[in-house]
Amino acid sequence: MKPLLTLLLFITPLVLITAQDLAQSNTPKIITKLNVGNSISFSSKSIKFIKVIEDSRCPTDINCIWPGEVKISIALYEKDVLLEEQELIFGPQNINPDHIVEILNIEQKRIYGYNISPYPSANDAINPSDYQLELLIN
Repeated sequence: MKPLLTLLLFITPLVLITAQDLAQSNTPKIITKLNVGNSISFSSKSIKFIKVIEDSRCPTDINCIWPGEVKISIALYEKDVLLEEQELIFGPQNINPDHIVEILNIEQKRIYGYNISPYPSANDAINPSDYQLELLIN
């Protein structure tokens, strides 16, 4: 009986330690939303959401053959000087929460295109000023 008890006392902590190593903790996602016409700054650089060029995404309450995409225009600045304008395309085959794309890399921070909201509905038209560019910051 003593050898069995000793064995259990020795094995139990090892099992618990191993189980702790197997548990992975996910780093929380930091998402910021940027409205059309607004900018967000990171040190001396900034991103401006200029406009939505096209939104051909299939509305949530309609069955479509093609899921569509949304094209937007952003501008990258450094110290208020325009560096470049970029066209970003969001959709299942492009940028989406499962396939993010780096937009800016500064001082150990990476800013990724994540998503565009709101998602269209057949019953409600989206006001152009209601669009938001969702950025993931790592």
